[in-house]
Amino acid sequence: MGAVFALFAGFYYWTPKIVGKTYSELLGKIHFWTLFVGVIQKSRVGIVIFTFFKLYITYMLSKINSISEVIDRELIDNDLNDIDNKTLEIKFNQLPTPKLPDPNKSKTKDILNKLKNIQAESKFIGIKESKLDILLNIKNKAGIYMFFNLVNGNTYIGSSVKLDRRFRVHMSCIGLVNLPLYNALNKYGLNNFVFLVLQYCDPIEEICLGLEQSFIDSFKPKYNFLKLAGSSQGFKYSPNTIAKLKKSHAGKLHPRFGSNASDQQKILTSLALTKYYEENDHHGKGKKGKLSSQFGIGGTKIIMTNELDDTISFPSINSARLHFRVRFTSISQNINKCITIKGKKWFIKTNL
Repeated sequence: MGAVFALFAGFYYWTPKIVGKTYSELLGKIHFWTLFVGVIQKSRVGIVIFTFFKLYITYMLSKINSISEVIDRELIDNDLNDIDNKTLEIKFNQLPTPKLPDPNKSKTKDILNKLKNIQAESKFIGIKESKLDILLNIKNKAGIYMFFNLVNGNTYIGSSVKLDRRFRVHMSCIGLVNLPLYNALNKYGLNNFVFLVLQYCDPIEEICLGLEQSFIDSFKPKYNFLKLAGSSQGFKYSPNTIAKLKKSHAGKLHPRFGSNASDQQKILTSLALTKYYEENDHHGKGKKGKLSSQFGIGGTKIIMTNELDDTISFPSINSARLHFRVRFTSISQNINKCITIKGKKWFIKTNL
């Protein structure tokens, strides 16, 4: 029976790490003591244990399926789900504005002390009133952020390589997505929340996720449905789910349907793009014909490096073979290998 206990211990340890959700501790304790008594009695209790375990496994599987459903409902942090400032303003005006907590109550004082002790690079008390300051301060910046509830002290921690976009996506989810953070924002009101930037960082996803996990481990935020940073990143939807998402974001249902950028917004966008390209080259600058990023759209991207460390990138295998005037198979069948072309050795790899 010792092996059986070891199997259950492994199950309880690894299941939360795999599915990103903790099990019920009460059910876990009931299961353990029932199993323990059953081993001692070695009688009909064994049947009860087996039935209970079967029901518990069914319960856990239903929780695993519910995680996929939640991920399907959550709006992902990308430009497609971003909204403009006009739509954001309309959203803010539609949300309730409950009363602020009484600062003289001891509970409120404890919560405010908790907020005061949080080290952050920026704090914005009252999201609705601080909207413009928030967007101006986090525009085109990457970092780790927190939503802090002034009523109960609960928090949410996240990260993004583009904080202003992520902020707008969060706001667009209120009242539409059934997750703890959005339900709390809708219930308590934006004026009862503080938005904090815990730390600014380089706009590199791996850095953001690493810092986010560190803050999640430290603060243990109650509004975070998934306790592993980026655990839903790279999630691949099924064809059926993709079809549903397309349908739910098409035409009048799209967040930006019928909205036009104001003249001020166009000027700001133009200035931002001008500034960016003064400091960075366009990815397609100087590339024409078969080297252009538009050539062979949808093909396998190829990078070829020779003995002198000269590197050439191609948008497809076809563009590479046209450039070197070789057969298609000379490229496609030698990926991650070296081939000799016109007396030079070239190493071929894909940019996937």
